[in-house]
Amino acid sequence: MANKQQAAEAKDKGNKFFSAKNYNDAISWYSKAIQLDPTDSAFYSNRAAAYMAVNKYEEALKDSESCIKAKPDWVKGHYRKGLALMSLNRHGEAVRAFEKGLEVDPNNADIKGKVGEAKDKARFEVKRVDENGKPLSASQIAKEEGNVLFRQAKYDKAIDAYTRAINLTQDKDEKAVLYSNRALSHSQLQDHDAVVADCTSSIELNPTAKVLIRRALGYEMLEKYTKALADMKHALTLDPNAKVASEAVARLTRALNSTY
Repeated sequence: MANKQQAAEAKDKGNKFFSAKNYNDAISWYSKAIQLDPTDSAFYSNRAAAYMAVNKYEEALKDSESCIKAKPDWVKGHYRKGLALMSLNRHGEAVRAFEKGLEVDPNNADIKGKVGEAKDKARFEVKRVDENGKPLSASQIAKEEGNVLFRQAKYDKAIDAYTRAINLTQDKDEKAVLYSNRALSHSQLQDHDAVVADCTSSIELNPTAKVLIRRALGYEMLEKYTKALADMKHALTLDPNAKVASEAVARLTRALNSTY
């Protein structure tokens, strides 16, 4: 009991230094509070805030995680973790931290504001771990780099990243997706022969309606309407609700009728 009282007194002293913006002294007193009572989540939360104030983001992240461990159902730990991760430019992980916080407190206005900001920034950040925190493989990271470069309209560089990913993986399904992604980058550069070639490589590995439609559009741009029509019809057998394909069938049929 004496330790808890002393810990609370140390925390109060830390709060006074924090309010005075004397963050290093605040950290010292919060550390003393933690030594006296390592079970109190508020001590870790307060020290995390002080670490953030002096740009010690890794330390803030560790304290946020300790706060969550001590009290998982307290929203502040998740909020502090998200802020620390954003400061470390780990926006994808920050999104997941904020979303965990919203599971605890769905109406938390602070987190709602930050999760949107983190999502916007995560779009231009190369992910290096999956949703469960497991590190991505080299090919997956190269793919993520390609995706970010594509969003930035840096299509030549996106093609290079997807090519690197293709060379790094032996997984058939992963290669199929990568060829499809590279084809989309080629389409932005109006290189329709390359679109057809990459889609063909993807289809040979895993034929999907999406890639068949993509190749058909490439054929159409090359005025190879018969091949385009065949791909669109094939796509409809895989996905009868593919509106792009059904509209294209009518369009391509008209084009072929006007040719002959």
